[in-house]
Formats: sequence, structure tokens, C-alpha cells
Amino acid sequence: MNPYWAGTAVGLLMAFWGGYLLTTLMVPPLQTAFQKAGLMRPNFAGKQVPVGMGSALWLGMFLTVVPFFLLSDLLPIPWAMVQDLIGLLIVGTGFFVIGLLDDVAGNREVTGIRGHLRKLLWGRELTTGLIKALAGLFTGIVGAWMIGAEGMELAVNSAVIALSANLVNLLDLRPGRACKGVLLILLLVAVCSLRAINSPVFWLVLGVVLAYFPGDVKARMMMGDAGSNLLGGSIGLLVVATCSPTVTVGWLIVLLILHVYAEKYSLSDTIENNRLLRWLDVLGRSA
Repeated sequence: MNPYWAGTAVGLLMAFWGGYLLTTLMVPPLQTAFQKAGLMRPNFAGKQVPVGMGSALWLGMFLTVVPFFLLSDLLPIPWAMVQDLIGLLIVGTGFFVIGLLDDVAGNREVTGIRGHLRKLLWGRELTTGLIKALAGLFTGIVGAWMIGAEGMELAVNSAVIALSANLVNLLDLRPGRACKGVLLILLLVAVCSLRAINSPVFWLVLGVVLAYFPGDVKARMMMGDAGSNLLGGSIGLLVVATCSPTVTVGWLIVLLILHVYAEKYSLSDTIENNRLLRWLDVLGRSA
């Protein structure tokens, strides 16, 4: 077999199974640790569940990526795959930290970009939500720059990464909804970009989401902003790293439309009032 294709196959298998198995291993001990530490929050049904379980997603990624880097010197893994994972590690860790800070010390009284800006302009108060938005934009800029974007492309790619992170955060209001959203976006990216399925980022994100999904959809835990921002930022990075400029700009337009809509209307109400969306939303849910 051609060493290049052998290295690619090994890399993709490592990404998927590493993410899936390590996330599966991380979930139970973290659930127990968070319960003992009192890191609990009522979910939408009022049941107390561990929050910040996005930590399991990040650990699943981190513990997969680091050995991947080490083995890349021993195996014929293409440099492009290593470069994608470097970008993922930086972007994912940045959004994970930003989200975790908001989970721990965030103010839930103010929502929406307009709400945070009004609080700053009229109340002279810098909210944690606005700090998170600015830090998320900076993380998006760093991620886009890491994969070689510059000029207008840097601006577009940065916005795609930051808004993708926030989109998954907006979806994470019901058990399993964020994971389902990520899986759907992965499917769309795979259709729109042939290179996506050749990127370890695609398979690593797929692996960690599939491992985390059963507990999430059964409302046993909450990923929190730490997890939703991490997954959304990773999806954004995948788009800008593997899709054509046309597809990337198209995704940016979709993101802008969804965010403008979410400022005026409730995404949850929209899903509840649409028969197909509601069926998909409650599929597999036990709470």
C-alpha cells in the first residue's frame, strides 16, 4: 500500500477511535467528581445534573491529539492532518476555557448580543457574556490565522469560527440538541467538501460527540458552555480548513441569519412549533 494512503488511514482511525474511546472513559469519573464537588445545575426539566461535562469532550480530544502528534514522527501521517489537529487543539482549548469560565462565573440575567451591549452602554457594566463573545472572536482570529488565512479571508474565517461556536451554544438548551446539531452540520460539511472526510478533525469531533451523546440525550449531564463552545468552534475550524471559499461564505451567511433570528425569536419555540424539528429534537430523549 502507498505509504501516504496508509498514513492517512491510520491517522483517521486514530482520530475517531481515540476520541470515541477516551471520551467514553472520561464521562463516568467526571460525572462522579462533579457530583461530589457540588457542580450541579437544574436542567430544563428541573432535575439536578452535573454541569460542565464539556470537560469530557475536551479531554477526549486532548488525549487523542497529543499521542497523534507523537506518533506522527513514527508513521507516514501527512503534515496537513497534523496541521488540522494543531488548529483544533488551539481553537478547541480556547473555546473550552472561555465556556468553562462562563459556566463557573457567568451572569445568566442578560442574554443575546444586544442585551450585553445595552448593559455595557447604559448600565456601564461589562458582562461575562460580552467578555466571552470578544474572547471567542479573538480565538477565531487565532484559529483562522493558524491555518494560513490572511486579509479578507482571515476576517471571514474568524467570524465563521466564532459564530459557529455560539450557534451550538444557542442550541444547547435541551438534552441532546447540541449533539444532534453538530452531527447534522458534520453531515452537511461532508457533502459540501470532499476534503472534510479526509481531515482528522472531522473524525475526532464525530468520535467524541457519538461517545458523549447517549448520556446527554438522556439528560444525565450538561455539557455547559464549555462543551457547546468547544464543539461549535471545532465545527467552524473544520469548515474554514476544508471547505471552498464559496461554501465558507455561504455558511457565514447562514450563521448571520440564524443569529439575527435568535436575537428576535426563540429557537426553542421555533423548534417546538415545527413538527419535523420537534420530532428530531425529542428523538431519543427520556426527559
